[in-house]
Amino acid sequence: MSSSFTIHVLHSHPKACCLHNVISTRRGARVILHDGARIAIIGGGPAGSLFCIFASQLARDMGMALDFTIYERKSFASYGASGCNMCAGVVSESLVQLLALEGINLPPAVVQWGIESYFFHTEGGSVEIKSSRLRQRGIATVFRGGGPAGSLAKGIQSFDDFLLQRAVEHGACVKRTFIDRVCMEGDKPRLYSGGKMLQDCDLLVGAFGIKAGTGKMFEDLSAGYKVPPTTKAVQSEIELGSDWVERRFGHSIHIFLLRIPGIKFVSVIPKGDYITVSVLGKYPKSDHITAFLDHSAMKKFLPSGFQIPQKFCHCFPKISVGAAIKPFARRAAFVGDASSTRLYKDGIGSAYITAKAAAHTALLHGIGEKDFREYYFPACKSLNRDNLFGQHLFFVNKLISVVSPVSRGYFHIVQSEQKNLQKNTPYSDVLWDMFTGSRFYKDIFFRTLHPWFILYLLGAVVLYPIKKAFLFFANRWKGVVL
Repeated sequence: MSSSFTIHVLHSHPKACCLHNVISTRRGARVILHDGARIAIIGGGPAGSLFCIFASQLARDMGMALDFTIYERKSFASYGASGCNMCAGVVSESLVQLLALEGINLPPAVVQWGIESYFFHTEGGSVEIKSSRLRQRGIATVFRGGGPAGSLAKGIQSFDDFLLQRAVEHGACVKRTFIDRVCMEGDKPRLYSGGKMLQDCDLLVGAFGIKAGTGKMFEDLSAGYKVPPTTKAVQSEIELGSDWVERRFGHSIHIFLLRIPGIKFVSVIPKGDYITVSVLGKYPKSDHITAFLDHSAMKKFLPSGFQIPQKFCHCFPKISVGAAIKPFARRAAFVGDASSTRLYKDGIGSAYITAKAAAHTALLHGIGEKDFREYYFPACKSLNRDNLFGQHLFFVNKLISVVSPVSRGYFHIVQSEQKNLQKNTPYSDVLWDMFTGSRFYKDIFFRTLHPWFILYLLGAVVLYPIKKAFLFFANRWKGVVL
């Protein structure tokens, strides 16, 4: 959810700066949105659009009229890099349902593929996982822009553009303007472009993702805000044709937990004529995409004689691995990736959570620093705390994937569970929930601490090789006797 902005923070007049400081520090002063208040949203990705949708709906219910302006230079309907928001583009089952409850139903042109299962591939084998909870509304894969480079006339509708248009329907004005300066003059934020003052606003919403330059400029507001720490991934769109994608990848997201140097894991996400390959590693490069596509575990999914194009659509998106410090100030709130997001998954779901919490705080409680700290910040802290459990889960998952006996034992249990989804499937559900974003990490973590969960896994680790050896010698003996 990044946006192309460079913001220099300057106080144009010392007296204005002093006045702002006096007002900001005055105890007991309550700042609220009034009828006709002006709200400026920097960034038109899901977080910015959802904030506008939620705030406008609530304002209408309260009998208020608010003025929304979204500043977003990028056109999400454009093809290739110019329209892409550099994201894997998976909308979790829980978020699909939440959006539907908000009256936001994803149209067929936006949903590129419906996901019914996950395939996990390790050096020791593969297993398909279906969730017994998955009903009519499943997981959706989407393009964040108008499609990969060369995808003209593919009938692709951008997810981000769809949400932005919904914000426009709710009264937002979208301006394709380069914001190069934001000042606090008097008691309100003021936006500039090319030396020209565009507007002042009653509330400024930062929905610019984790774009370092933009975040740094907001840090210079000296209100305590610090951008989240990030890591990088490498991502590519590979065109294979919808028939091939359907036949080889099905309606499944494929997770590869392989021993490739520099790679933590790889996800392969089907999207119509394309697959999106996302590689997470310590220092990911385009060479890691090549190494993965050349791996024997992936080659069997590709057409015979497949050659990696010399030029293919790829990018290096930043991924938040921590939380922003103090994602709020007087008359300002930061949402989505600029604030808090879930570790390695469901960034759009995090945008939904933070945007809704910020909108409700601003409309129902106020836009002072105390209001955001008391009513908005708890939603951010909940995500941040949950990510601590996520870090432990991914560490344990990595150990399981590289320790062959444990990996084989775990996957043997999962394979047994998948044969009868009518019964409890605790081990399958842990993998499903970790990678889909359907449950919070804390819930998953405590499920794995149940004594029976641990004992049964240990039993499988010990008994599985014994069972394999018994079957091997039994077959040998059977052959001798016959």
